[in-house]
Amino acid sequence: MRTLTPHQSPPVADTALVVHGGRRLSGSVRTSGFKHSLVTITAAAAAAGATVRIDNCPDIVETTVLSALFRALGGSAEWADGTLTLNASAMDSVELPAELSDRIHGSVYLLPALLSRAGRVRMPASGGCQIGEGPRGRPVEHFVRVLERFGASGRTMPDGGLEIIAPKLTGCTIDLLDHTDNRAMITGSTYSGATKTALLAAAVAHGTTTLHHLYPKPDVTDLIVVLRQLGADIEIAGPETVIVHGSGPEALRQDVRHTLVPDLIEVITWICAGVVLADSPLYVAGPGMRRATDALRPELDLLDRMGVRLETSLTSLTVHPAERPLRPVDFTAASRGVFSDSQPFFALLGGYATGPTTITEAVWTNRFGYVPGLTALGMRATHDRHVLRVDGPCPPHLAGQHLHATDLRAAAVLLLAALAVPGRTTLANTHHLDRGYRDLTRDLRGLGADIATTEKGAIHA
Repeated sequence: MRTLTPHQSPPVADTALVVHGGRRLSGSVRTSGFKHSLVTITAAAAAAGATVRIDNCPDIVETTVLSALFRALGGSAEWADGTLTLNASAMDSVELPAELSDRIHGSVYLLPALLSRAGRVRMPASGGCQIGEGPRGRPVEHFVRVLERFGASGRTMPDGGLEIIAPKLTGCTIDLLDHTDNRAMITGSTYSGATKTALLAAAVAHGTTTLHHLYPKPDVTDLIVVLRQLGADIEIAGPETVIVHGSGPEALRQDVRHTLVPDLIEVITWICAGVVLADSPLYVAGPGMRRATDALRPELDLLDRMGVRLETSLTSLTVHPAERPLRPVDFTAASRGVFSDSQPFFALLGGYATGPTTITEAVWTNRFGYVPGLTALGMRATHDRHVLRVDGPCPPHLAGQHLHATDLRAAAVLLLAALAVPGRTTLANTHHLDRGYRDLTRDLRGLGADIATTEKGAIHA
């Protein structure tokens, strides 16, 4: 794991990847734990007076920065052999160092815990991929709106930071549909974050909170499991409703050990790699793989429609390379369907389909930053703010291109696309990968890929 002192920010290296594509991949890989669940469970640990152990914890920038934030606030955080051990019992500060907070988006989920400890928090702008159309690429106002329902008062700062006051958080009733952009589809860029913030606030509030229409993915369902194990009184009142009988953070006193589900988007990444780049079945392993594939049911149904062959078990997934052209699909990426993070990989798969693939993005606006890279490699793709069309068959084939990654998933999909092109391709701004993958380039090399890293003119194999 990357090592930081409590107030040190991990460096963003001036690096690029040099890809010599055309080599076929084979072998097996092991997934890390789900990043989004890591973030919410860490936020629960920050509110508790107990030890929380997170197994199958990914060695990524989020883990490094969240651990450093814990220590900077006076808590303890230790990572060893895939387990992150957290304890916030001695946490005595609510001043988040800006040089840490602005490295990841997940720092915002610490708000309920810090409010419950001190009644006031001023949080610098959070970081992460700049997707969406907020002042720093991501909306933050919904965090304030949710906490105001619990009795807090707050405001957003000109730099995108937040200042919130809450001498006491009090239970309330929230319909999370109020935080969707499209109530009929139940989707939007603030729906997930509002659900997580509401659950965390309810667990440390005093009084009863009723939450309707929760975001249903594992980063929320696992959060409920962990909060209950910590001691929160959470009643499942229906398929989309929970009632939290809150008695303040003092209730969260029971030690917890939780194993993260395999990272869902990492699983999709390896499925895409296996279909496009492998010459024999690619084996993807990880504890709880069946839970991951269950959570990815919308994606797996879509892959089946395209003609992708997969075999699943409790702990592994087998991906068969495409033996014939894939079938085109028309789908929408939405909060309760295909992940927005998954759609770039389906765009690449669309290049191997016979006919047009159409992707409608219903979570984020302008989530197609990877498209110029795909078209530079020879794919036929056009888009507006919400809809992308890939006119297959048009697999990437143009070598000698210099690509630039705009965010985490763009970096991953452009790397896979470059590996499909015989010849040399360079991909810049690849530090984004460190936020979502343990070491994607190393794992790809282990499967047979030819990738070198450059730093200021030097090339490292």
